[in-house]
Amino acid sequence: MKKMGCIFVFLLFLFLASGCDNATPKITEEQAKSIVIEQHTNTIGEVEIKSVTHKNNEYIIEWENKENCENGIDSVNDQDGEVEMVEASIC
Repeated sequence: MKKMGCIFVFLLFLFLASGCDNATPKITEEQAKSIVIEQHTNTIGEVEIKSVTHKNNEYIIEWENKENCENGIDSVNDQDGEVEMVEASIC
């Protein structure tokens, strides 16, 4: 009986540990940058990526368009490429 309890606890621990593992990104950093550039490109100026960090299954991308006086931060989901605006400003 004690042996069964130890096996159960071990399997439970293994299950919990594997469930907390971050999924492998399906979207690369370069793809995430391209998505943000495409989303913010318009007829005035070019979008420049200032920085990229990967945290909690999201790419956090800081971008700027100097000619249009815009800048901001977007998050891109590394599984499906969904973009969420975190911050944006226009001069």
